[in-house]
Amino acid sequence: MTAQEVRTRVTQVILARLDTDNTRRAEALGDFMALSLPGLEDKEAEALSRLVPQLPRELYIKWINLFSDRLLETIPQNQLDELCNGAPDNDAALGLVYLMFMESARMEEQVARDLAELGLAASNTDAEADALALYLKAKLQQKKGPGHANM
Repeated sequence: MTAQEVRTRVTQVILARLDTDNTRRAEALGDFMALSLPGLEDKEAEALSRLVPQLPRELYIKWINLFSDRLLETIPQNQLDELCNGAPDNDAALGLVYLMFMESARMEEQVARDLAELGLAASNTDAEADALALYLKAKLQQKKGPGHANM
């Protein structure tokens, strides 16, 4: 496979895992929040998931290209050919390696920079995180209506 064929295949595989409809996106985010925020009810997790902004597709393409660059730099050609051969197990492996790449310190910094450019930077202080938590709780209370003081 040429470098361009590898890039094309990697992009197809990763985007297929990212490009889902809004219902599946909200469901996945709700599941993540339910797992990562103990005590959060399903309906609260669902409501919070709708508050998470959708990122532009171009941003995902940028990150996938960085991932492809790294694969091409570090993996021997014969292994790239095998990894990109279209077998379901290899597609799953590509997805897993992509997630591991996205969790690297380098990509955490890149994601933070990219999100900051979009005005979506994560909170950097405890005070900002506390303010965000209060905001989200208030939004949930509005959706629940009066009489539901606690989460």
